[in-house]
Order: sequence, then structure tokens, then C-alpha cells
Amino acid sequence: MKKKLIIGIISVLLILTGVGYGVGSFFVHYALSPVSDSAKRNINEEDKIDTAKGTEKVILQNQKKEQKKATEFKKTTSNANITNNDNLKLQANYKVQEKETHKWAILIHGYKVNNNNMMSYGEKYYEMGYNVLLPNNRAHGNSEGNYIGMGWLDKDDIACWVNWINKQDPNAKIILHGVSMGAATTMMASGENLNNVVGYIEDCGYTSVWDIFASELDKRFSLPTFPVLNISNGVAKLKAGYDFKEASSVDQLKKCQKPMLFIHGGKDDFVPTYMVYEVYDAANCEKDLYIVDEAGHAEAKDCDVDAYWNKVFSFINEKMDI
Repeated sequence: MKKKLIIGIISVLLILTGVGYGVGSFFVHYALSPVSDSAKRNINEEDKIDTAKGTEKVILQNQKKEQKKATEFKKTTSNANITNNDNLKLQANYKVQEKETHKWAILIHGYKVNNNNMMSYGEKYYEMGYNVLLPNNRAHGNSEGNYIGMGWLDKDDIACWVNWINKQDPNAKIILHGVSMGAATTMMASGENLNNVVGYIEDCGYTSVWDIFASELDKRFSLPTFPVLNISNGVAKLKAGYDFKEASSVDQLKKCQKPMLFIHGGKDDFVPTYMVYEVYDAANCEKDLYIVDEAGHAEAKDCDVDAYWNKVFSFINEKMDI
């Protein structure tokens, strides 16, 4: 009888472990695989934040204009390739000024898009006299990778790109400017205090991978953090090689030594606006905060293009050694 009971308990535990691993594997594939359909975002109606129709029209008009600039600018760029510390081949586009300058900007894109999304940013920095580099993050665009790094693995890849610049230009003065996951990458990289990086612009980044996944788990699936995210985190450690809680912008910002501008939309229903106040408070550096009240996620620039760039370059000129 006792033996049967032990066998029964072991069988139940094995079944629960198998079910748990299956659940965790599903969510890790959904969130971190470049071929899943997680970019098709449907959330609960009560979590949606609508932009005023007039503002939405302006944003769409500006996006069209910016996309036209981006398409033309990309045609003038060259390709760069590196191999990162995980032996993945990464690709980027870049363009250097005809007249020599040591000013550089690395423009870092978001989740499940590619560096096309940053071409209009690159065009503006180039217009302002910067050499520009636009990487495709691992598992995005033409860069290799089986799992999305959510900023945590990408911060190490950005370090490789910084080294790529420094080899060409030992006197480089580099700005990191990222949007969404690219902004999380920027904040996470800031804690590494990379050589020749003089400052950071983060636009709508999240506090940690754990926090953004917990938020989306609720909004997309109406599921609790425990035990779903806990199980998924364990699977992610095995498959993707990182811990969602360790992947923290907040913790990295405490080590940041260079100026950072924090940007966020007041109507962001993807990366909740409250997160920008948490990362801003955590930053142990010169800093400023720019909230675009009517902007949704990653819409701050297109809500008012001139105001956005005036804020960015005013901050750079006032706070950064460039």
C-alpha cells in the first residue's frame, strides 16, 4: 500500500512537471520566438487607451512622411556585420559623414520589427552631423538568433557594436537611442558604462522583462503571474539563457554614469506610462523626463516631430560631452 502511494505521488508530480514544462514552453515560444505570432497584439477592451481622433490623424500623417524619409535614407546606407559573443552573426546598416566627425549615434529598434523602424531616426541624426549605426537585434531582420533577447541579451550585442565603432574611431563619442525594446536595451546597456558612450535616449522602455511579461500576460490572456510566469521563467533560463527578473532596466540604471533622457507616451497601453517614472527615479545620473501626453506606444516622435527632436537635441547639447 505504501509503495503504491509513493508511486502514485511520483506519477502525479511527473505529470504536473510535464504539464508545467509544456505551459512554460508555450509561453516562451510565444514571447521569445521570432516566428511566433505574438506581434499580433489583442488585449482586453478595458486595457485599451484610445488616442483622440485628431491626434491619431496627425500621427498617421507624420508616420507616412517619416516612412518616406526612412525609405530614401536606407538606400544611402552600407551594411556591416559582426559575430557576437554567442557566435551569432549580426547585421547592421550604417552611414558616415563625408567630413570626418567623432559623433556617433546607435539607433536600436523594438520588438519583432527591424532596423527599418529606426531609419527615420538615423536620417535625423545624420542630418545633425552624426555618423549613424542601425543594428538588427539578434533574432530580428538579417541577424541570427533563435530567441529574442528583450534587451538583456541585446545589451551585450550593443557592446559588440560599440567595439566595432571604437576600432574604427578610437575618439568616438557615441549616443545610444532606443525605442520600446530598444529603449530597454539602451537602459540595460547603460549599466555597463561602455567605452566612448556619452549618453542615452530611451523612448518607452520597460522596467524589466518580468514586469512587461506580467503586464502582457494579464492584458492578453487574463492569466496570473503566479504560477504561469514563474514556470515560463524557468523554461526561459534553460532555452533562451536568461532570467526575466535579472533582466532589469531599473537595476542597470542604478549603475549608469552618463546622462539619459526618458521619453514616454501618456497613452501607452503596451508599456504602461507608470513604468517611465520607475526607471527615471532609479537612474543614478543626470537625467530629464519628457512625457508626450497624447502619444501611444512608440508614438512620441510622430505625435509632434519637431517638438520631439528639439527636446532630444537640447538635452544632448546641454548634458552630453559631444
